[in-house]
Amino acid sequence: MSVNAIVRTHGAVREGCGVRALPSFYLALSLVLAPVLARAAVVLTEANGSVRVHNAKGPWNPVVQGYVLAPGDEIKTERGSRAVLTFEDGSKVEIGSDSQFTLDEAKPEKSQMKLSFGFLKAWVVKTVKQRFTVRTPTAVCSVRGTEFGVNVGRDGTSNVELFKGLLAVGDTKGNEVLLKDGQKVDVNQNGIGKVSTLGGGSDKGKQEAAADKERQALKREVGLDMTKEEVQAAAALEQKNAIYKLGKAMIDVNGNRVRLEDYIIRPSANQFKLVVLNERVDRFDYFYYLGTFNKTLPDDISIALRQIQGAPFTAPEYFLTQYQTARSNTIDNVVETATGGHLVDVNNNGIAADAQTAVYNPGTNGIVTLSVPNPGGVGNDKFFTTIFDNYALSFNGVNHIAKATNVGAYVPTLDVNGFPVYNAGNVTGAQGSTQLTNTFTTSIVTAPNCQDVNNCTGFPDGTNLHMIVYSENGGGTIWDKFDNYIISDDGKLAKQSDFAGLSQGPSFLSMLSKYNYQQIITASEFGGRKIDLVFEPKVLIDAGLIH
Repeated sequence: MSVNAIVRTHGAVREGCGVRALPSFYLALSLVLAPVLARAAVVLTEANGSVRVHNAKGPWNPVVQGYVLAPGDEIKTERGSRAVLTFEDGSKVEIGSDSQFTLDEAKPEKSQMKLSFGFLKAWVVKTVKQRFTVRTPTAVCSVRGTEFGVNVGRDGTSNVELFKGLLAVGDTKGNEVLLKDGQKVDVNQNGIGKVSTLGGGSDKGKQEAAADKERQALKREVGLDMTKEEVQAAAALEQKNAIYKLGKAMIDVNGNRVRLEDYIIRPSANQFKLVVLNERVDRFDYFYYLGTFNKTLPDDISIALRQIQGAPFTAPEYFLTQYQTARSNTIDNVVETATGGHLVDVNNNGIAADAQTAVYNPGTNGIVTLSVPNPGGVGNDKFFTTIFDNYALSFNGVNHIAKATNVGAYVPTLDVNGFPVYNAGNVTGAQGSTQLTNTFTTSIVTAPNCQDVNNCTGFPDGTNLHMIVYSENGGGTIWDKFDNYIISDDGKLAKQSDFAGLSQGPSFLSMLSKYNYQQIITASEFGGRKIDLVFEPKVLIDAGLIH
């Protein structure tokens, strides 16, 4: 549904429901910086060459990126092909050429897969609860936060190489060894062989050099579980192909000097990736948004980006089928993944809360008024926007929000203040009635249920552009808080009156380009730490995401 339709779980307040309306720049920025409602499991995020999938329901079929794997699905790559799988917590598995891979199990606490033959590389996010296991015909690799590769020959012989971290490797006879940085081992029908170094010798310098070389090869793009140096090295490579790029030094809302860089690239024909880097004297924070569209993007990517919110009257040509966002301070992370994106006419889906009367029209680059005489029925002016079937939002690997797979257009009910109430139940509409089985560990806390004004969703002082979105579970033991600020380059808070009377258009964009967006995230899993990101809206204006 559109960002104007409901609260985006950690970014926007629903308008027109007796709550303070969220200024339009918050709505625009929340498209990329604030999590939305949807969920994901294991997604095929890259498919190059001939990649096929097989499950119990049918034969081997071609598969493209965006496919959501279910337990039991097998992936096969032909010679010269490759595939990349992205897991809910941000972990990745790259399946090499001429390989066969099976996803056995994918749960928040456990992921298990099998490599029958071929090659894979894995980047596993460090979490306390998650167990990540790769099986081969002769070996079992058990992982917690590491980078490794497995090569399986047609005879079942497995060569396991560890680039970083710790990796337990076992055989079918019950033997096990623990690999450390830069080590490798072969496992065959006779059991585990002798552990050696990646450099092929016992010299420690060779071992470290080989491990470092492998790490750098793996860290070719900005992703999760990276050090500051790895992020900067990957960003330097990515920025060579940037289509939009900005950077400057400024003061944040807490008076700290921050150097920020923003850029947008096209990782593949139907994708765009936004990266934000923040460097302060005592910390480094970064953010990325990777979006996948339904088709190849035009040379002028702004044409497609302007359609992300949807379109009135006729369906937009371009829409997101999936996306992933990640925020990190190199220790903690917030990961959000959505798949199963499909267009829905929310003005005629039988759900009154979805009805949109004033929307952005990407065709005319302006606001248009829609006639919606029957909000709870049909016969209204059409407005098409994206619904995501699958979604998850986690903090250090712990899900705070998850939405069940295989559901239709999910629209939460709203409480008396206009905030969403996420409960299992029946939802009827254009997508049909379906039973939802969701896991919502936390719920947004609003007045009059707030114990503290600093832990209460809304604008704490009613004057400045500082908005809090706070969520917690029933006992308050699991919680997350997003402090959102609009600030000038010298760190001063903008006032709501600065944007009074401005609607989307030249005057709005001119005013917004003078300011910056800052988001400070704290959570129960962070151990008192924070993720602190400053972002320059101008890169989004230039790219067409804000209009």
